[in-house]
Amino acid sequence: MGEMQQSTNEMRICVPGNTAELQRVRSFVASKARKSGFSEQGVYNLTLAVDEACSNVIRHAYRHDNSREFCVEIDLEQGQFIVKIFDSGSAFNPLSISAPAMKEYFEKFMRGGLGISIIKKVIDNIEYIPADAKHPFNILKLIKTLDDRSI
Repeated sequence: MGEMQQSTNEMRICVPGNTAELQRVRSFVASKARKSGFSEQGVYNLTLAVDEACSNVIRHAYRHDNSREFCVEIDLEQGQFIVKIFDSGSAFNPLSISAPAMKEYFEKFMRGGLGISIIKKVIDNIEYIPADAKHPFNILKLIKTLDDRSI
């Protein structure tokens, strides 16, 4: 992933696939969301969604291998706040996960697995592009419309 790290773009952060690094990612996203005019609730919700998505990369794509990096990039275009998460792990499409049945979830005292539901609730549009011959990284795009900044 050396190719990714050379970016000195202030709209991108690359970190090791370690849950201890999630605080840096949260701070990065929160600061960009605040500068884009989101309410504090909006900043919190966006940060939570990105945190859940990055946790999935660490757990599922990298299986806690913290020698591997992932990157988070933010784009502002056409009235949208777009968060792109790049990873080089095994493809994991969060859109393929169905929402848990909450009654059953609580009855069985389940843990985890709510991240995708949280992301879908907060984010307007989600795209997943698995790595292929043209681009070496899986890309998860979380898109939030700027006219919905109070979320």
